[in-house]
Amino acid sequence: MLQGKCYKSSFIVSLVVTMLLSYTPAVWSQELKLPETAFQGDLIVGRTNPEVVIRTKDNRLVVGPQGYFVMPVPRNQKNDIRFTAQHHDQARSQDVRILAFPWRTQNIKGLPKKYVTPTPEQQGRVVTDIQKVRKIRAASPYPVPFFFKKGFQKPLNGPVTSPFGLNRILNGKPKQFHSGIDLSAPQGHSVKSPADGIVRMVDANMYLMGKTLILDHGLGVTSIYMHLDKILVTTGDLVRQGQTIAHVGKTGRVTGAHLHWGVNVGLTPIDPMRLLNRSFP
Repeated sequence: MLQGKCYKSSFIVSLVVTMLLSYTPAVWSQELKLPETAFQGDLIVGRTNPEVVIRTKDNRLVVGPQGYFVMPVPRNQKNDIRFTAQHHDQARSQDVRILAFPWRTQNIKGLPKKYVTPTPEQQGRVVTDIQKVRKIRAASPYPVPFFFKKGFQKPLNGPVTSPFGLNRILNGKPKQFHSGIDLSAPQGHSVKSPADGIVRMVDANMYLMGKTLILDHGLGVTSIYMHLDKILVTTGDLVRQGQTIAHVGKTGRVTGAHLHWGVNVGLTPIDPMRLLNRSFP
């Protein structure tokens, strides 16, 4: 009888040890999913369990209700990006290798002097406009990624005349790199929403940007449309992919009619072309 009890106790202990060794907390039942590599100017999309906290070196990222999160790769990013997922006292990390991109230089001549070397009064308007846009981009991200369902499409079918990331020289003066892409189209051409989103800003009187529109696509991803002729939506509107939201114009600092289309994650601009023909999980 004693031998039987000892055998039974030994079996129970063995079973408990086996269960403890094989137990994986629910938080890691789905591993941290990230791409292995990304280019400068790219958008990294990852996934984990919704209750997990995701951090990079400098940021805590917003994790949506289905566990998705996004991270922009700055144009000049030189180091790999490490993501750390933490739940209570457990943590795991994973690196995404960042690949360099051969950025080019563009010389643009013939711009009115007031747009290249503005007066103090004009520069004040520029600063006010930039602050207004930054406030929209820095706001708390909407947690639902509208763009996951259908991805992104170009807002119009015109050719790209000025790609993202160009080192720009305006009338012989070096300026900041091009933070979006320019699409060629005649004045009055329809501009369509590239993805579902919410209208966050409509401004008809920006100094350099002209008539400008900003859409919020969720998880901190916003898109901007500059130099418009006419805006057909208002702040707070929910827009659908393919819906006409504006018409191409030549307002602000331009040499002719075209659309400037930019995409940001928070305050970091990314290349809109990297979002096209891309499916999200």
